[in-house]
Amino acid sequence: MMGGNPITFDYTLVLHLLLSLGLFAFVVAFVVYFMVSTLRFFKRKTQNDKELLVKLDELIKLQTHQSEKPSAKL
Repeated sequence: MMGGNPITFDYTLVLHLLLSLGLFAFVVAFVVYFMVSTLRFFKRKTQNDKELLVKLDELIKLQTHQSEKPSAKL
């Protein structure tokens, strides 16, 4: 008779599954982080674009107001 446990457990499958699950979790976390960063960037960009448009409107109004005045230097 042979002694010991005749059933041996192969841990390579468990290790493979854990590594695959870890890699999958890392990829999902990276995708979520990237999406959140992108959304925050576009929110800031939209706000900055609105401020830029307001400033450009003010400059256009100032330019048209100055061009309507008759030039005294000529």
